[in-house]
Amino acid sequence: MSVAIEDFKIRAGAFHGPALLLSSGSRQFQTTIQSLGLPTDPEEIVDVSAYLKGMTSLTRLADNNDFFVWAGYSQKVEDLGFFGRAIISAETLWDALQIARSALLYYQSDSELVIRVYNGRCHIWYFNPFDARQAVHDVQYTMSLLANVICLSRFQNDPDILITYPNGSPSHFPNSAPIGQVRNSSQGYISFDDRLLKSRMSGRDGLQAEILSRYLADKSLLVEKKPNLKDLVGGLVRASFGVAPWSLVNTSQALQIHERMLQLRLKSEGTSFREIVQTERHQTSKRLLRAGKSIEETAEALGFDHRQSFSEAFSGWEGMSPSIFIKMQEPQSAN
Repeated sequence: MSVAIEDFKIRAGAFHGPALLLSSGSRQFQTTIQSLGLPTDPEEIVDVSAYLKGMTSLTRLADNNDFFVWAGYSQKVEDLGFFGRAIISAETLWDALQIARSALLYYQSDSELVIRVYNGRCHIWYFNPFDARQAVHDVQYTMSLLANVICLSRFQNDPDILITYPNGSPSHFPNSAPIGQVRNSSQGYISFDDRLLKSRMSGRDGLQAEILSRYLADKSLLVEKKPNLKDLVGGLVRASFGVAPWSLVNTSQALQIHERMLQLRLKSEGTSFREIVQTERHQTSKRLLRAGKSIEETAEALGFDHRQSFSEAFSGWEGMSPSIFIKMQEPQSAN
Protein backbone atom coordinates (compact mmCIF):
# COMPACT_ATOMS: atom_id res chain seq x y z
CA MET A 1 0.00 0.00 0.00
CA SER A 2 1.07 3.55 -0.70
CA VAL A 3 0.74 5.03 2.81
CA ALA A 4 1.31 3.90 6.36
CA ILE A 5 -1.62 2.43 8.21
CA GLU A 6 -1.55 5.39 10.60
CA ASP A 7 -2.49 7.65 7.67
CA PHE A 8 -5.60 5.66 6.78
CA LYS A 9 -8.75 7.82 6.67
CA ILE A 10 -12.41 7.01 6.23
CA ARG A 11 -15.59 9.05 6.00
CA ALA A 12 -17.90 8.83 8.97
CA GLY A 13 -20.76 7.58 6.77
CA ALA A 14 -19.38 4.08 7.38
CA PHE A 15 -20.88 4.24 10.88
CA HIS A 16 -24.27 5.66 9.99
CA GLY A 17 -25.93 2.62 8.42
CA PRO A 18 -24.96 0.31 11.30
CA ALA A 19 -25.99 2.91 13.89
CA LEU A 20 -29.37 3.31 12.20
CA LEU A 21 -29.93 -0.44 12.46
CA LEU A 22 -29.48 -0.14 16.23
CA SER A 23 -31.88 2.83 16.44
CA SER A 24 -35.64 3.08 16.12
CA GLY A 25 -35.71 6.69 14.98
CA SER A 26 -33.67 9.77 14.09
CA ARG A 27 -33.44 10.93 17.71
CA GLN A 28 -32.20 7.56 18.90
CA PHE A 29 -29.76 7.50 15.99
CA GLN A 30 -28.24 10.78 17.15
CA THR A 31 -28.10 9.46 20.72
CA THR A 32 -26.39 6.24 19.59
CA ILE A 33 -23.83 8.12 17.51
CA GLN A 34 -23.05 10.56 20.32
CA SER A 35 -22.86 7.88 23.02
CA LEU A 36 -20.17 6.10 21.00
CA GLY A 37 -18.34 9.32 20.24
CA LEU A 38 -18.86 8.92 16.47
CA PRO A 39 -19.15 11.87 14.05
CA THR A 40 -22.65 12.88 12.99
CA ASP A 41 -21.78 14.19 9.52
CA PRO A 42 -21.16 11.39 6.95
CA GLU A 43 -18.59 13.55 5.14
CA GLU A 44 -16.42 13.98 8.24
CA ILE A 45 -13.03 12.23 8.18
CA VAL A 46 -11.84 9.91 10.95
CA ASP A 47 -8.46 8.26 11.34
CA VAL A 48 -7.67 4.56 11.54
CA SER A 49 -7.71 4.25 15.34
CA ALA A 50 -11.10 5.98 15.60
CA TYR A 51 -12.46 3.85 12.77
CA LEU A 52 -11.39 0.53 14.31
CA LYS A 53 -12.57 1.65 17.74
CA GLY A 54 -15.93 2.71 16.30
CA MET A 55 -16.47 -0.62 14.53
CA THR A 56 -15.59 -2.51 17.70
CA SER A 57 -17.95 -0.36 19.76
CA LEU A 58 -20.85 -0.90 17.33
CA THR A 59 -20.20 -4.65 17.28
CA ARG A 60 -20.29 -4.82 21.07
CA LEU A 61 -23.42 -2.68 21.24
CA ALA A 62 -25.12 -5.03 18.78
CA ASP A 63 -23.76 -8.05 20.72
CA ASN A 64 -23.15 -9.79 17.39
CA ASN A 65 -19.75 -10.55 15.85
CA ASP A 66 -21.31 -10.68 12.39
CA PHE A 67 -23.22 -7.42 12.84
CA PHE A 68 -21.41 -5.65 10.00
CA VAL A 69 -22.55 -8.32 7.53
CA TRP A 70 -26.16 -7.54 8.33
CA ALA A 71 -25.42 -3.82 8.36
CA GLY A 72 -23.78 -3.77 4.92
CA TYR A 73 -26.47 -5.79 3.21
CA SER A 74 -29.43 -3.92 4.70
CA GLN A 75 -27.96 -0.41 4.75
CA LYS A 76 -29.43 2.44 2.75
CA VAL A 77 -26.43 3.12 0.55
CA GLU A 78 -27.20 6.83 0.35
CA ASP A 79 -26.47 7.10 4.10
CA LEU A 80 -22.78 6.80 3.19
CA GLY A 81 -22.89 10.41 2.02
CA PHE A 82 -21.85 11.66 -1.43
CA PHE A 83 -20.07 8.36 -2.13
CA GLY A 84 -23.24 6.32 -1.66
CA ARG A 85 -25.55 8.80 -3.39
CA ALA A 86 -23.31 8.84 -6.47
CA ILE A 87 -23.41 5.03 -6.64
CA ILE A 88 -27.19 4.61 -6.41
CA SER A 89 -27.75 7.49 -8.88
CA ALA A 90 -25.80 5.70 -11.63
CA GLU A 91 -27.64 4.61 -14.77
CA THR A 92 -26.45 0.99 -14.79
CA LEU A 93 -24.73 -1.41 -12.41
CA TRP A 94 -21.54 -1.09 -14.47
CA ASP A 95 -21.60 2.69 -13.95
CA ALA A 96 -22.29 2.22 -10.23
CA LEU A 97 -19.32 -0.12 -9.80
CA GLN A 98 -17.02 2.24 -11.71
CA ILE A 99 -18.07 5.08 -9.40
CA ALA A 100 -17.44 2.85 -6.37
CA ARG A 101 -14.01 1.89 -7.67
CA SER A 102 -12.83 5.36 -8.70
CA ALA A 103 -14.33 7.22 -5.72
CA LEU A 104 -13.24 4.73 -3.07
CA LEU A 105 -10.19 6.85 -2.21
CA TYR A 106 -12.52 9.68 -1.25
CA TYR A 107 -14.55 7.43 1.01
CA GLN A 108 -11.82 5.17 2.36
CA SER A 109 -8.20 6.11 1.65
CA ASP A 110 -5.65 3.48 0.63
CA SER A 111 -8.29 0.84 -0.10
CA GLU A 112 -8.89 -0.58 -3.56
CA LEU A 113 -11.55 -2.33 -5.60
CA VAL A 114 -10.25 -4.42 -8.51
CA ILE A 115 -12.92 -5.23 -11.11
CA ARG A 116 -12.39 -7.73 -13.94
CA VAL A 117 -14.82 -9.26 -16.44
CA TYR A 118 -14.02 -12.61 -18.06
CA ASN A 119 -15.57 -16.04 -18.76
CA GLY A 120 -19.06 -14.58 -18.51
CA ARG A 121 -18.54 -13.35 -14.93
CA CYS A 122 -17.77 -10.03 -13.26
CA HIS A 123 -15.15 -10.47 -10.52
CA ILE A 124 -14.48 -7.93 -7.75
CA TRP A 125 -11.72 -8.03 -5.13
CA TYR A 126 -11.46 -5.67 -2.18
CA PHE A 127 -8.13 -4.77 -0.59
CA ASN A 128 -7.51 -2.62 2.51
CA PRO A 129 -4.38 -1.71 4.50
CA PHE A 130 -5.32 -3.67 7.64
CA ASP A 131 -3.83 -6.90 8.93
CA ALA A 132 -6.07 -9.99 8.95
CA ARG A 133 -7.29 -9.49 12.54
CA GLN A 134 -8.17 -5.82 12.07
CA ALA A 135 -9.70 -6.37 8.63
CA VAL A 136 -12.48 -8.79 9.59
CA HIS A 137 -15.33 -6.34 10.20
CA ASP A 138 -14.20 -3.96 7.46
CA VAL A 139 -14.15 -6.72 4.83
CA GLN A 140 -17.49 -8.14 6.02
CA TYR A 141 -19.07 -4.71 5.81
CA THR A 142 -17.62 -3.77 2.42
CA MET A 143 -18.46 -7.06 0.69
CA SER A 144 -22.02 -7.08 2.06
CA LEU A 145 -22.37 -3.46 0.99
CA LEU A 146 -21.26 -4.41 -2.54
CA ALA A 147 -23.80 -7.25 -2.56
CA ASN A 148 -26.40 -4.68 -1.51
CA VAL A 149 -25.41 -2.38 -4.39
CA ILE A 150 -25.61 -5.26 -6.88
CA CYS A 151 -29.07 -6.17 -5.63
CA LEU A 152 -30.22 -2.57 -6.17
CA SER A 153 -29.97 -3.15 -9.91
CA ARG A 154 -32.98 -4.36 -11.87
CA PHE A 155 -31.85 -7.77 -13.09
CA GLN A 156 -33.80 -10.01 -15.46
CA ASN A 157 -31.68 -13.16 -15.15
CA ASP A 158 -30.45 -15.10 -12.13
CA PRO A 159 -27.39 -13.05 -11.05
CA ASP A 160 -25.77 -16.16 -9.48
CA ILE A 161 -23.90 -14.06 -6.90
CA LEU A 162 -20.90 -15.65 -5.16
CA ILE A 163 -19.50 -13.76 -2.17
CA THR A 164 -16.60 -14.55 0.19
CA TYR A 165 -15.45 -12.76 3.36
CA PRO A 166 -14.26 -13.66 6.90
CA ASN A 167 -16.76 -15.97 8.65
CA GLY A 168 -18.86 -16.01 5.49
CA SER A 169 -22.05 -18.03 5.82
CA PRO A 170 -25.32 -18.32 3.83
CA SER A 171 -27.17 -17.82 7.12
CA HIS A 172 -26.08 -14.17 7.12
CA PHE A 173 -28.50 -13.34 4.30
CA PRO A 174 -32.28 -13.70 4.13
CA ASN A 175 -33.68 -16.52 2.01
CA SER A 176 -35.12 -13.95 -0.38
CA ALA A 177 -31.66 -12.55 -1.20
CA PRO A 178 -30.53 -13.44 -4.75
CA ILE A 179 -27.16 -14.69 -3.49
CA GLY A 180 -26.17 -18.11 -4.76
CA GLN A 181 -23.14 -18.95 -2.62
CA VAL A 182 -21.45 -17.52 0.46
CA ARG A 183 -18.04 -18.80 1.53
CA ASN A 184 -15.62 -18.20 4.38
CA SER A 185 -12.37 -16.54 3.28
CA SER A 186 -9.90 -14.01 4.58
CA GLN A 187 -10.23 -12.22 1.23
CA GLY A 188 -13.08 -10.00 0.14
CA TYR A 189 -14.35 -11.29 -3.21
CA ILE A 190 -17.62 -11.24 -5.12
CA SER A 191 -18.62 -12.45 -8.57
CA PHE A 192 -21.81 -12.63 -10.61
CA ASP A 193 -23.20 -13.13 -14.12
CA ASP A 194 -21.75 -10.31 -16.24
CA ARG A 195 -25.10 -9.78 -18.01
CA LEU A 196 -26.18 -8.04 -14.83
CA LEU A 197 -23.75 -5.18 -15.54
CA LYS A 198 -26.17 -3.74 -18.10
CA SER A 199 -29.07 -3.66 -15.62
CA ARG A 200 -30.41 -0.28 -14.60
CA MET A 201 -30.08 0.93 -11.04
CA SER A 202 -33.30 1.43 -9.09
CA GLY A 203 -32.52 5.02 -8.08
CA ARG A 204 -30.87 6.23 -11.28
CA ASP A 205 -30.38 9.98 -11.72
CA GLY A 206 -27.83 10.65 -14.45
CA LEU A 207 -27.23 14.31 -13.60
CA GLN A 208 -26.70 13.70 -9.89
CA ALA A 209 -24.42 10.73 -10.59
CA GLU A 210 -22.27 12.79 -12.98
CA ILE A 211 -21.96 15.82 -10.70
CA LEU A 212 -21.24 13.79 -7.56
CA SER A 213 -18.69 11.65 -9.44
CA ARG A 214 -16.88 14.75 -10.63
CA TYR A 215 -16.98 16.17 -7.10
CA LEU A 216 -15.56 12.95 -5.62
CA ALA A 217 -12.77 12.95 -8.21
CA ASP A 218 -11.35 16.18 -6.77
CA LYS A 219 -8.05 15.01 -5.27
CA SER A 220 -7.91 17.91 -2.83
CA LEU A 221 -10.86 16.36 -0.98
CA LEU A 222 -8.71 13.40 0.03
CA VAL A 223 -6.62 15.41 2.47
CA GLU A 224 -9.01 18.11 3.63
CA LYS A 225 -10.83 17.90 6.90
CA LYS A 226 -14.59 18.19 7.02
CA PRO A 227 -15.53 21.21 4.86
CA ASN A 228 -18.17 23.71 5.88
CA LEU A 229 -21.46 23.85 4.00
CA LYS A 230 -20.32 26.76 1.81
CA ASP A 231 -17.36 24.71 0.58
CA LEU A 232 -19.53 21.66 -0.10
CA VAL A 233 -21.98 23.70 -2.17
CA GLY A 234 -19.12 25.43 -4.00
CA GLY A 235 -17.57 22.07 -4.87
CA LEU A 236 -20.85 20.79 -6.30
CA VAL A 237 -21.33 23.97 -8.33
CA ARG A 238 -17.79 23.68 -9.76
CA ALA A 239 -18.41 20.05 -10.64
CA SER A 240 -21.51 21.06 -12.62
CA PHE A 241 -19.66 23.42 -14.98
CA GLY A 242 -19.68 22.02 -18.48
CA VAL A 243 -22.31 19.40 -17.61
CA ALA A 244 -25.66 21.04 -16.89
CA PRO A 245 -27.15 23.91 -14.88
CA TRP A 246 -27.06 23.15 -11.14
CA SER A 247 -29.82 24.58 -9.00
CA LEU A 248 -30.64 25.01 -5.33
CA VAL A 249 -33.04 22.08 -5.70
CA ASN A 250 -30.27 19.84 -7.08
CA THR A 251 -28.00 20.88 -4.22
CA SER A 252 -30.70 20.22 -1.64
CA GLN A 253 -31.21 16.70 -3.02
CA ALA A 254 -27.48 15.95 -3.15
CA LEU A 255 -26.94 17.12 0.44
CA GLN A 256 -30.24 15.65 1.66
CA ILE A 257 -31.06 18.96 3.33
CA HIS A 258 -34.42 20.71 2.88
CA GLU A 259 -34.13 23.78 0.63
CA ARG A 260 -35.22 26.21 3.32
CA MET A 261 -32.82 24.71 5.87
CA LEU A 262 -30.03 24.86 3.28
CA GLN A 263 -30.70 28.56 2.69
CA LEU A 264 -30.74 29.29 6.43
CA ARG A 265 -27.48 27.43 7.05
CA LEU A 266 -25.74 29.22 4.19
CA LYS A 267 -27.04 32.53 5.55
CA SER A 268 -25.51 31.67 8.94
CA GLU A 269 -22.17 31.26 7.13
CA GLY A 270 -22.57 34.71 5.58
CA THR A 271 -23.47 33.70 2.06
CA SER A 272 -26.24 32.36 -0.20
CA PHE A 273 -26.54 29.84 -3.02
CA ARG A 274 -26.66 32.65 -5.59
CA GLU A 275 -23.50 34.26 -4.19
CA ILE A 276 -21.67 30.92 -4.24
CA VAL A 277 -22.62 30.36 -7.89
CA GLN A 278 -21.42 33.83 -8.83
CA THR A 279 -18.14 33.39 -6.93
CA GLU A 280 -17.44 30.01 -8.51
CA ARG A 281 -18.27 31.34 -11.97
CA HIS A 282 -16.01 34.33 -11.43
CA GLN A 283 -13.01 32.32 -10.23
CA THR A 284 -13.43 29.60 -12.86
CA SER A 285 -13.83 32.14 -15.66
CA LYS A 286 -10.50 33.75 -14.79
CA ARG A 287 -8.81 30.36 -14.65
CA LEU A 288 -10.22 29.33 -18.04
CA LEU A 289 -9.33 32.61 -19.75
CA ARG A 290 -5.78 32.48 -18.34
CA ALA A 291 -5.51 28.91 -19.66
CA GLY A 292 -6.19 30.17 -23.19
CA LYS A 293 -9.89 29.42 -23.54
CA SER A 294 -11.85 31.79 -25.75
CA ILE A 295 -14.64 33.97 -24.42
CA GLU A 296 -17.19 31.77 -26.20
CA GLU A 297 -15.74 28.57 -24.76
CA THR A 298 -15.65 30.04 -21.26
CA ALA A 299 -19.22 31.31 -21.47
CA GLU A 300 -20.45 27.90 -22.63
CA ALA A 301 -18.49 26.02 -19.95
CA LEU A 302 -20.02 28.20 -17.22
CA GLY A 303 -23.57 27.75 -18.49
CA PHE A 304 -24.18 31.20 -20.01
CA ASP A 305 -26.61 31.23 -22.94
CA HIS A 306 -24.76 33.98 -24.80
CA ARG A 307 -21.32 35.52 -24.97
CA GLN A 308 -22.82 38.93 -24.23
CA SER A 309 -24.45 37.82 -20.97
CA PHE A 310 -21.12 36.33 -19.83
CA SER A 311 -19.23 39.51 -20.79
CA GLU A 312 -21.66 41.64 -18.80
CA ALA A 313 -21.36 39.35 -15.78
CA PHE A 314 -17.55 39.28 -16.01
CA SER A 315 -17.38 43.07 -16.24
CA GLY A 316 -19.44 43.28 -13.06
CA TRP A 317 -17.10 40.86 -11.25
CA GLU A 318 -13.76 42.11 -12.49
CA GLY A 319 -14.40 45.74 -13.46
CA MET A 320 -13.27 45.09 -17.05
CA SER A 321 -14.44 43.13 -20.05
CA PRO A 322 -13.11 39.59 -20.64
CA SER A 323 -11.36 40.75 -23.82
CA ILE A 324 -9.37 43.38 -21.86
CA PHE A 325 -8.64 40.79 -19.17
CA ILE A 326 -7.20 38.47 -21.85
CA LYS A 327 -5.00 41.22 -23.25
CA MET A 328 -3.66 41.94 -19.79
CA GLN A 329 -2.52 38.31 -19.53
CA GLU A 330 -0.48 38.49 -22.75
CA PRO A 331 2.56 40.34 -21.28
CA GLN A 332 2.67 37.80 -18.42
CA SER A 333 2.59 34.96 -20.96
CA ALA A 334 5.40 36.58 -22.96
CA ASN A 335 7.53 36.97 -19.84
